[in-house]
Amino acid sequence: MTSTQPAVTRKKKLAFSLLFLLLALSGAEIALRCIFYQRRSRTPIALVEGFNSVQARLLATRVAAKRGEIRITYDEAWKELFEAEEREVLLKTKIQYQAHFASLVQVARDAQTTLLVLYLPSTDPNTAKHAVEQDMRKFFRGQAERHRLPFIDLTDALRAHPWPAVTLLPLDGHLSRFGNSIVAEELDQVLADYADASNPNQILREDQLYGDLPPMLNEVNEITRGLPFRMQTNRQGFRNTNSIYAKVRQRILVLGDSFTYGLHLSNHDTWPAMLQTRNETREIINAGIPGYTITHELESFRDRSQFIAPDITILQVLDNDLLGLFLGE
Repeated sequence: MTSTQPAVTRKKKLAFSLLFLLLALSGAEIALRCIFYQRRSRTPIALVEGFNSVQARLLATRVAAKRGEIRITYDEAWKELFEAEEREVLLKTKIQYQAHFASLVQVARDAQTTLLVLYLPSTDPNTAKHAVEQDMRKFFRGQAERHRLPFIDLTDALRAHPWPAVTLLPLDGHLSRFGNSIVAEELDQVLADYADASNPNQILREDQLYGDLPPMLNEVNEITRGLPFRMQTNRQGFRNTNSIYAKVRQRILVLGDSFTYGLHLSNHDTWPAMLQTRNETREIINAGIPGYTITHELESFRDRSQFIAPDITILQVLDNDLLGLFLGE
């Protein structure tokens, strides 16, 4: 028996050594995960982050299911609005849009903010829906000119690149990080001409909701499978990391839909955030909400966001703005 004891002892030492090594590696893994978590999250408690992530995934699942239900309705509505031989429905919708647009212009003037209109192309040139682009560009330009507003058309800047490069195709048709960077670069040059635009008013209260999103969110969403993104909001309910206080820089409010919100992209990859980094003398406020059209933008600005006293307000428009109005969204 004595001859076998050294062998047994060696095996025990080896087993304990391996166990110690595994425990050390596990401890290192946990420590590194904690460090990484603390660096990327504003929530100090991991359980809260886990709860938010699960909640976001459940929301994304419900949204995806709802989108599947309404996709046929959207396609049918698009054909009825833009592809019907009779143009009465489209003409009626354009008249409705004009009325809401005129109301927004008046509210903006009363609020003493400089209003700019930004048009972004949104249709895949390889689809039938692309046929509406020329008419829509003309329509939105006409609205701006009727009210003597600057019209910023970024069609040429974005179309100069392959469409799959500036969008998230084939997974999704929204702008990619590269597409957003083009928008930010072009707008940075345009806004240089409005450096003197000023609104004498100040924000009413710093602790009030002025945006249309829940305040202080910090969660991961995955509305389209394969395109997860982190969404953060400030205390006033805008898709900004920093909250809003008394003005010390030129304040620029951006009204728009999912192309301004930056669907499927984290905050720092959206064009409003990229525009912010290009010039620190400006303060860019992202009030974009997926699905919004002129009725929502008018209500949001009239009832809430005008009271942050923006010096400039940018209204981002899109081809399917009329579709949203037609569907009564």
